[in-house]
Amino acid sequence: MYTGTIMGNISGTLYLLAYQVLGLLIAFRIIRSAKTVLKVLVGSVLGSIGLCWCPVLLSFMFDFTVVSHVSGLLLFAFITLLIYMIVRKEKGSKIADSIKNYPVLFVAVPLFIFFCMMLWNHTLILNDDGGYSTGQCGYGDMNMHLGFITSVANQHTFPPHYSIFPDAKLSYPFLSDTISSSIYIWGASLRYAYMLPMWVAIMQAMCGMYLFAEGWLKDRWKALSAYVLFFFNGGFGIIYFLNGYKTFDDLMHGFYNTPTNLIDVNIRWTNTIVDMLLPQRATLFGWAVLFTALCVLRRAWEERKKDYYVIAGIMGGALPMIHTHSFLALGIISFSWLLSDAAKRSGIFVWGENDDVTSKKVRIILGAIVILGLLTMSVFSAVQNSRESGLADNLYMAVGIIGMAILFCVLIYMFIRMKNKDRMDVVKAWGMLLLMVVILAFPQLFYWTFGQVYESGMLHGHFNWSNSGEVAEPYIMYYLKNIGLVAILFIPAWIVSKKRDIAHVFPALVIWFLCEFIVFQPNMYDNNKLLLVAYMLICCFVAGFVCDFVKKAFGRSVVSQIGKYAVVVTLVVVCTISGVLTMAREYYSGTDEVSYELYNKELLDACKFIEENTNANSVFLTANNHNNAVASLTGRDIVCGSSTFLYFHGFDTTERETDVEAMYTDPVSSASLFTKYDVDYILVSHEEYGAYQNINEQLIYSAFNCIYSTEEVRIYQVR
Repeated sequence: MYTGTIMGNISGTLYLLAYQVLGLLIAFRIIRSAKTVLKVLVGSVLGSIGLCWCPVLLSFMFDFTVVSHVSGLLLFAFITLLIYMIVRKEKGSKIADSIKNYPVLFVAVPLFIFFCMMLWNHTLILNDDGGYSTGQCGYGDMNMHLGFITSVANQHTFPPHYSIFPDAKLSYPFLSDTISSSIYIWGASLRYAYMLPMWVAIMQAMCGMYLFAEGWLKDRWKALSAYVLFFFNGGFGIIYFLNGYKTFDDLMHGFYNTPTNLIDVNIRWTNTIVDMLLPQRATLFGWAVLFTALCVLRRAWEERKKDYYVIAGIMGGALPMIHTHSFLALGIISFSWLLSDAAKRSGIFVWGENDDVTSKKVRIILGAIVILGLLTMSVFSAVQNSRESGLADNLYMAVGIIGMAILFCVLIYMFIRMKNKDRMDVVKAWGMLLLMVVILAFPQLFYWTFGQVYESGMLHGHFNWSNSGEVAEPYIMYYLKNIGLVAILFIPAWIVSKKRDIAHVFPALVIWFLCEFIVFQPNMYDNNKLLLVAYMLICCFVAGFVCDFVKKAFGRSVVSQIGKYAVVVTLVVVCTISGVLTMAREYYSGTDEVSYELYNKELLDACKFIEENTNANSVFLTANNHNNAVASLTGRDIVCGSSTFLYFHGFDTTERETDVEAMYTDPVSSASLFTKYDVDYILVSHEEYGAYQNINEQLIYSAFNCIYSTEEVRIYQVR
């Protein structure tokens, strides 16, 4: 049952920790010349990947059961033993690693505690009325994720299907949810199973982002600055509050009236913590793997560590069914860094330790690229916003494809210019990464992803991300008001920074270009899952530039030092105040005063009855509300879930919604529909009465057997 037991929580925790320990053993065996903190991070992520994949692989044979989970743990233990037998023990060089080297902890520890507290007061909170409540960002997607977790764990069938759209294969990246199913199946409470892996994943994501920034920027203070810019991000939305557009009462009590979520004035640049990682489980688990893979891949590329390409390839190959957007982001970044590597080896764009400051000629070229790019995008934006019928979306798709084709041609040209030795080194190193990804990722893509993308037409062309509609505005202004000071600082940073830094941030431009012309899912707004990865690179880039500028601009006198700190504080406040206010509002939304009820006590009691008295594979006829208690808490199939979820997964729910209403309003004449959808039970509650005005419960009562009845909820058995 979703309430679970203490022993279930302990068993689930021990199962997760077993994978973490095995992952650490693997990392310390295969990674030698690295700081301990990186080894721990890689080991933890490998453990999470093992927990995601090993039970799932065995579930194809044993279904999603305790047997498959025991077998999966044994499989991961065997892999660990195999690695210890194959990889010879060699003494790696010791690298100084002290807690004193991480001032970021003064920010990261409170931020981690803050995240855990928000997760605690957002996840199935028992309210005073006996129902379950949540905070602002948990009111939506959490219901869908709970349904995936409970349906996979309770029904046991594998591969899973959509419990809110039965008979359709679950092609959403479900491993971000089955990792909780693997805790839940041991008898843990649904609330604990939901939170536990997220606590681990947020540590991995935060640590991965920081270590990536530190490895790139070679300075812990620059890395700390990048960390703050990324996780406390927010644009100029605060200006609308200061101008009286919204009040602080609107902020604290309104639904998404925060400085990073003002759709009516085109503020859409969400905060990474409370608008992405807290509600978007797939993004959280995807970034946990992605940022760690980038740490490893960056070292493989820049320091020519060929073994690291294999590790990065394994992580990347595991990503598609954890978070497809993170897999795509890793692919684009890898390709872009390959271009940079090829440019360096071919002598076109060379940098080193002492001669990597850009020349005046190169600065002029880079500045011209920025100006030309912004002018081109502004022209496209003007055409997009002024047209009535519009240019064909296929044209925008073609622009994106042609742009990538040009980059491929440039890569081939640079490949031809290389010396034979460099050419072979590139093929061996990057080819190893590609081989690992092909072996591990393509079976997932062919089995789950490509089919749904093709059938639902998810991939399509569109320009200017979400800057469209009645409030569309000039291209440059749109991004300046959304991204804020970081967008402004990027331009001088791009012009004057070192070649090495430009090579590192180049993937951000490629990602941004693609996301401006191609939409990778039905909801074009979801391109922000790629754009925010590009933004992470930009934060590192800008942080390095700002720190260097501040260091050079101020002397060592007391006055200069005071001025320096005043400038730094001002920059931090301007860059983060919108994000901090959004985070404060989200925390407040989980308190008793303003929390949002998901399921009332009557529905909770009915769900307990359903779990105890019906088959786990039963099909229920219910309303299609997004906070559907039967789907979320019991894991039973319902005829049709909310189009809020299903439409953006590529499903047309029109026919099913019509059929559901027909079965409620005239069950006798709709007998064939009950057979068509294999309906076993009918639920009638305030949700159904709210959805269907002509519901005929008297006819339902006369036609079917009522097996559960309270003042608020009735359950009828169809067969």
